[in-house]
Amino acid sequence: MDGLETFRQEALAWLEANCPAEMRQPVRNEDDICWGGRKFRYQSDAQRLWLQRMAEKGWTVPEWPTQYGGGGLSPAQARVLRAEMARLNCRTPLQSFGISMLGP
Repeated sequence: MDGLETFRQEALAWLEANCPAEMRQPVRNEDDICWGGRKFRYQSDAQRLWLQRMAEKGWTVPEWPTQYGGGGLSPAQARVLRAEMARLNCRTPLQSFGISMLGP
């Protein structure tokens, strides 16, 4: 088994254990999207927990360097992570224009 397949299995196991069931449902409307920020009002405890867990892993911005709060993943690992999230129907934990406009 190569390193990428090992990462896939580990990421899948982590996602299954840490993504709340509520966060594996389709987004119904804009209220279901977590835009973040200091004044953001979470729609549920599950939404807050999902963002917290993913942020602790650095997986809200998986390709960013760890010193900037990212996961330090390679582009290939980030693709695998996104594919496994899609397979489990995990919602994106954080959507923000700043991620794409201001990030490293």
